[in-house]
Amino acid sequence: MTFAARTLLLALPLVIAGCATPLPQVSQTESYALAPDTNQQAWEAIRTLQQAHPGQSGVYPISDGREAFIARLHAATDAQASIDLQTYIYRDDDTGRAVLWSLWQAAERGVRIRLLLDDMQTSGNDEALVLLHQHPNIQVRLFNPFTKRQWRGLELIGSFDRTNRRMHNKAFIVDNSVAITGGRNIGDEYFDASHDVAFGDFDVLLIGPAVIDISTQFDDYWNSDYAIAVDALLDAQPIANRDDITRTFEQRIETDKKQQQAYINSLYQTELVAHLERGELPLYWSDARVIADSPHKANSGGTESSLMVDALEKEFRHSSDSLLLVSPYFVPGQAGADNLVAMAERGLSISIITNSLAATDVVAVHSGYQGYRRQLLKAGITLYETKRRPGVKPGSWAASSRASLHAKTMVFDHRTLFVGSFNLDPRSAQINTEMGVLFDSPQLAELMTQSLLQQLPKFTYRLSLEDDELRWHDDQNGTVLTTEPDASVWRRMGAWLMTWLPIEDQL
Repeated sequence: MTFAARTLLLALPLVIAGCATPLPQVSQTESYALAPDTNQQAWEAIRTLQQAHPGQSGVYPISDGREAFIARLHAATDAQASIDLQTYIYRDDDTGRAVLWSLWQAAERGVRIRLLLDDMQTSGNDEALVLLHQHPNIQVRLFNPFTKRQWRGLELIGSFDRTNRRMHNKAFIVDNSVAITGGRNIGDEYFDASHDVAFGDFDVLLIGPAVIDISTQFDDYWNSDYAIAVDALLDAQPIANRDDITRTFEQRIETDKKQQQAYINSLYQTELVAHLERGELPLYWSDARVIADSPHKANSGGTESSLMVDALEKEFRHSSDSLLLVSPYFVPGQAGADNLVAMAERGLSISIITNSLAATDVVAVHSGYQGYRRQLLKAGITLYETKRRPGVKPGSWAASSRASLHAKTMVFDHRTLFVGSFNLDPRSAQINTEMGVLFDSPQLAELMTQSLLQQLPKFTYRLSLEDDELRWHDDQNGTVLTTEPDASVWRRMGAWLMTWLPIEDQL
């Protein structure tokens, strides 16, 4: 080893230690959701609907990624006073730019925009964030941010206890009157616009009291010590001419449209567009309860309890008939697996849908899940694993299969439906902040259950045990497989090797 290499190796711990940083302490002006403008025609229509369903929230389920994209664009285009957007991932891709363009146009109309992003996925976008924040009607804050913008990797290592804790919440709130929430981030793979990646996801559009509760949790995060304005983190840049930004932005959007013409054409074939053209939106009405972790769960001390876990544990305890669990990242842990087994032994019918090894975009998560399959199957719990999209070969280690389940939903006793960002894994329970909505609605619960049951034979394998060996049943064509379907030997080996690592509490 050369002298330079030895010096670098000895200096590395000092460099990492130098990148250990606390959360920045800055003075910021608090702001809150604006009251709905009751003079708006749209508000009048919402109020009329609510009068027929006092105390309940109107729900439009969104399982189609294209509809999820349309819903956000349409809501932003109609915005009159405010848009609050909270997300874990915001991609700089075709649909991400289209949504941002709708926000920019709204800001130009005088609409107040508050954009709250988790900072884990913003690498390389600092300049764009500064430009957005310079607009007089746009504010951008980053949750639990990295302070060493050029040394994020080292800061992640040096301040792991802090930077490992992320905001996983998703909310899109317009005029404090309409909200969209669920499992989707912002990007092509979440809106069925990617040629390479497809995430099966689910969220809901809401009106009524639940919207106010979603706004309240947004305000809690926005005004917390963990949400830092970008101008307190990033070097000051010359103020750009807004007209120049608008022209450049518009030109880029036109280029994106030409490249995505087939996708744009497909948007007009969706049911949501048909509903909007008729000026009606079929809603389910339900009692709805928004549950969200406190932003203080991001405290590196880890003493803040998970409000999400507390609420969901109550639903599990009170379930007496059935459970339907959909979780792309399912790592129950031994205590969780034991609880599910105990519930099955009490007579509950339990079905779990998660990603197969070939379909998952995180092989390490599958390594944390696969060891619990036999225990769950022996207890009579039904396991389904999603199929890989035909013609797409997954990578061998951590690479995405390019087709994954991403929805996070649960149905308790054919009556209560949960939709949100929460995965049934240690990361959602203990590390990241999460949010979701519980609907007390047999109608919604049955809609979700029947929709899933109809698709299971086409999109999943059903697991069983034969002589204590796992079997994967393809009920669509009647075949039975004896090894992880569609996964290469290298991918299977990677998942097996990861079971040796002490990382389950991080999955």
